[in-house]
Amino acid sequence: MSSEAAGLAAYERVAASIRAAVASGELGPGSRLPGNRDLAQQHGVSLPTLQKAVALLQEEGWLVPRASVGVYVSDDPPKDRPAVTLSDLRRAVVELRTAVSVIEERLDRLEGESNG
Repeated sequence: MSSEAAGLAAYERVAASIRAAVASGELGPGSRLPGNRDLAQQHGVSLPTLQKAVALLQEEGWLVPRASVGVYVSDDPPKDRPAVTLSDLRRAVVELRTAVSVIEERLDRLEGESNG
């Protein structure tokens, strides 16, 4: 497991793996993904976890469902824009929380000085 994947939930790791397979060309545009049960087994996750990963990739535009047929790699996967992962978002939230705390502490000090 890569250090980047270490902090991710299981469905996020599966989604990252499928994204990487699409980006590398291992899964080309229009390719049909194996069935959900097979994919879940390949990634060592439960069926609901795999389904959550697939739903995320569909929302992001990487995969396209075709009713009664299966799930396919998008003909135009989002390769031109950088993929923002949930770990990126988590890291940004932590940084923002830290910055807000620093600002709140400064504000409290300034208000204390002006009242004192």
